[in-house]
Amino acid sequence: MLLLTIILLVSTTLLGGIFVAMFRWAVKDGQFENSEEAKYVIFREDDDRLPHVVHGGKK
Repeated sequence: MLLLTIILLVSTTLLGGIFVAMFRWAVKDGQFENSEEAKYVIFREDDDRLPHVVHGGKK
Protein backbone atom coordinates (compact mmCIF):
# COMPACT_ATOMS: atom_id res chain seq x y z
CA MET A 1 0.00 0.00 0.00
CA LEU A 2 2.83 2.37 0.83
CA LEU A 3 4.63 1.56 -2.43
CA LEU A 4 1.50 2.36 -4.44
CA THR A 5 1.15 5.71 -2.67
CA ILE A 6 4.76 6.60 -3.42
CA ILE A 7 4.37 5.61 -7.07
CA LEU A 8 1.21 7.71 -7.39
CA LEU A 9 2.82 10.74 -5.72
CA VAL A 10 5.90 10.57 -7.93
CA SER A 11 3.93 10.05 -11.15
CA THR A 12 1.44 12.85 -10.45
CA THR A 13 4.27 15.20 -9.53
CA LEU A 14 6.07 14.38 -12.78
CA LEU A 15 2.92 14.80 -14.86
CA GLY A 16 2.12 18.08 -13.13
CA GLY A 17 5.63 19.33 -13.80
CA ILE A 18 5.35 18.36 -17.46
CA PHE A 19 2.04 20.18 -17.83
CA VAL A 20 3.36 23.30 -16.09
CA ALA A 21 6.43 23.29 -18.35
CA MET A 22 4.26 22.90 -21.45
CA PHE A 23 1.97 25.73 -20.31
CA ARG A 24 4.91 28.03 -19.67
CA TRP A 25 6.33 27.16 -23.10
CA ALA A 26 2.98 27.95 -24.76
CA VAL A 27 2.73 31.30 -22.97
CA LYS A 28 6.31 32.16 -23.90
CA ASP A 29 5.64 31.12 -27.52
CA GLY A 30 2.66 33.49 -27.74
CA GLN A 31 -0.16 30.97 -28.03
CA PHE A 32 -2.45 32.98 -25.75
CA GLU A 33 -1.78 36.50 -27.00
CA ASN A 34 -4.89 36.90 -29.18
CA SER A 35 -7.54 34.47 -28.00
CA GLU A 36 -10.40 36.37 -29.69
CA GLU A 37 -8.93 35.80 -33.16
CA ALA A 38 -9.65 32.05 -33.19
CA LYS A 39 -13.41 32.43 -33.59
CA TYR A 40 -13.05 34.60 -36.70
CA VAL A 41 -10.64 32.31 -38.58
CA ILE A 42 -13.48 30.24 -40.06
CA PHE A 43 -14.89 33.28 -41.87
CA ARG A 44 -11.71 33.99 -43.83
CA GLU A 45 -11.21 32.68 -47.34
CA ASP A 46 -7.67 31.77 -48.23
CA ASP A 47 -6.84 31.58 -51.94
CA ASP A 48 -4.43 28.69 -51.41
CA ARG A 49 -6.82 26.63 -49.34
CA LEU A 50 -9.96 27.03 -51.47
CA PRO A 51 -8.91 27.07 -55.15
CA HIS A 52 -12.22 25.64 -56.42
CA VAL A 53 -14.25 28.42 -54.78
CA VAL A 54 -11.98 31.26 -55.88
CA HIS A 55 -11.67 30.14 -59.50
CA GLY A 56 -15.33 29.30 -60.07
CA GLY A 57 -15.05 25.54 -59.76
CA LYS A 58 -12.27 25.11 -62.35
CA LYS A 59 -8.87 23.89 -61.28
